[in-house]
Amino acid sequence: MKLHSFQKYSHDLEAVVHDTWITSRVKSALALAEPSLAMQVHVKTHAGTVALSGRVITHKQCEQVVALARSVQGVVEIDARELLTHVFTPGSVPTAPNAEETAERRSPSSSRLDDK
Repeated sequence: MKLHSFQKYSHDLEAVVHDTWITSRVKSALALAEPSLAMQVHVKTHAGTVALSGRVITHKQCEQVVALARSVQGVVEIDARELLTHVFTPGSVPTAPNAEETAERRSPSSSRLDDK
């Protein structure tokens, strides 16, 4: 009975070590490809499945991260559902105001400085 328990513990420990090794390899691949990717992307591995999360700037970087993770030996599957890109919706980027709007927005103290 104890031998069976020890073998199960040993197998579980081996799986954890293997997952940790895969996580380290994926993070290293990201850092070597582009150091900023390693800082932006979080990697977790469970039973050979690599879960990627975080935020990258472009969809191309997202594809690059997935390709790099897939290239690591021992990776069984990639879960990139939590890997997001910065998406700007219309209206979220401020537009430059018109000259008329700028004059109307000035505070009284700033217009006095212009008069001097």
